[in-house]
Amino acid sequence: MIEEYNTVIKNPRKVITRYASCYPNIYRVAMSSLGYHIIYDYLNEREDIYCERVIYPQTKSIETRTSLSEFDIVGFTLQFEQDYLNMIDMLKRSGIPLLSKDRKPHHPLVIAGGPCAASNPLPISNFVDFFAVGDGELMLDEIVNIRQDTNNPRADIFDFLEVPGVYIPGQKVKLQQVRNMQKAHRPIYQIVTKTDNPKFMPAFGDNAFLLEVSRGCSRGCRFCMSGCMYRPRREVKLETLVDTAIKTRHVTGHDKVALIGEAVSDYSRIEDLCSILSEEGFQIATPSLRVESVSDELLEILKDSGLKTITIAPETTQNQRWKLNKPMSDHQIHHTIDRAINLKLKVKMYLLLGTPGETKEDVLELVNFIRGITSRGVRYNTVKTSVNPLIPKPHTPLQWMKFDYDDLFDKFKKYSTRLKYSHKQENLKKATMQYVLTNSGGELNKLLMIGDRIQFKDWYKLAVNINNIKQNSEYALPWHEIDVGVSNKFLRAEYDRVQSGQITPWCEEDGCHGCGACM
Repeated sequence: MIEEYNTVIKNPRKVITRYASCYPNIYRVAMSSLGYHIIYDYLNEREDIYCERVIYPQTKSIETRTSLSEFDIVGFTLQFEQDYLNMIDMLKRSGIPLLSKDRKPHHPLVIAGGPCAASNPLPISNFVDFFAVGDGELMLDEIVNIRQDTNNPRADIFDFLEVPGVYIPGQKVKLQQVRNMQKAHRPIYQIVTKTDNPKFMPAFGDNAFLLEVSRGCSRGCRFCMSGCMYRPRREVKLETLVDTAIKTRHVTGHDKVALIGEAVSDYSRIEDLCSILSEEGFQIATPSLRVESVSDELLEILKDSGLKTITIAPETTQNQRWKLNKPMSDHQIHHTIDRAINLKLKVKMYLLLGTPGETKEDVLELVNFIRGITSRGVRYNTVKTSVNPLIPKPHTPLQWMKFDYDDLFDKFKKYSTRLKYSHKQENLKKATMQYVLTNSGGELNKLLMIGDRIQFKDWYKLAVNINNIKQNSEYALPWHEIDVGVSNKFLRAEYDRVQSGQITPWCEEDGCHGCGACM
């Protein structure tokens, strides 16, 4: 059983534009996405637009059960590369021609946004009419206005290029970001989901709402796509956050607030924020916290507010961490974990295999590192680990790095047999698939048309081919038309610093390093 509250009900006959906001992943994932809530609330503030949700595997809207083919605009939010296949499946079953070139004037305009659309949308470029690169608040109004002024959106497709951030392969585009977070859209009337079915339960539970504290991160971890693409870090004022939380509680009935941001614990007044929210009677939930910015005071406040588990990401051993430009010491990690355990908090840790220059000795050191940490909480099953393969991503210093399935297979085998404590690891075949989807160009469109019939051997061969191409000194980045602000000159310099483990300090403390994001 599932019930929803705060959904928007309009008369479809009294609006000019019907917009299908599509999420090509399951309901619980969609309703855990703040970006998805923002689009729904932002568009529905306009009286001439009715934005409805269509969530995989459905091809009809939740609000009115309208088929995708009957909307004016079909917009996909692409959070994960694996969702490309779900998007293709939804289009195939919708009655909308899969290829953009085959669509007629009466067919909906198909667009896509989200992190994947901003990083490298070329593998699915034949299925989407154009991409929105950056924050939707800055583009959606103008996109809808242009759509309202044309009866044949594909014939007039280049009119949409007048909107900064709209991308069609063959044209250059610059990522659009809200610079002043006071102007960012904050959805107060968030949809409330009530269910006893875990398949539909949002990530933070059915008793929580989402509160965005900041956007972006400028720590400079060399493997992190969001940390490179979404610079600089921009904060919401403390007073605005408290006011928004109180208003959202009033309309949702929820006392649990989930703080959202790429680097929540880096928020300059995080202790003050959590203390005030706790005093106001809120239970606080957080995503992964940075060890460097997690104070003892913060842990105590979170514990007192009702938090039961903290998540941290040490990534790997200390030596390899330096290569990734993540200079946290083992002592800092141990201190944070010990403090959490003393407060009777559980700890979840994210770690990586396949970091640059990683040897078998490094893997054994990582195993011992994990053993040493998990043994601290083994009595109460307090510490759990999740180990995943590092996947080189666009717009990061590691975008020139290859992904070696065979080497990782051997390392995961050695890692798994040497651990007896509770741990998870990502499916290596899925990671290979993600590497291909992330690092390919437009040539992948043809293969993706056959969807889930693609065999792993095909993904494996494609990964090997990408690795070989990357070894060419004249390798051209497939996503070179997309300017996210950080220059390739800076990223190449960072890649050169990887092997030496040379640290590029946090710019917010050490000063500007000339990455280009603030220019």
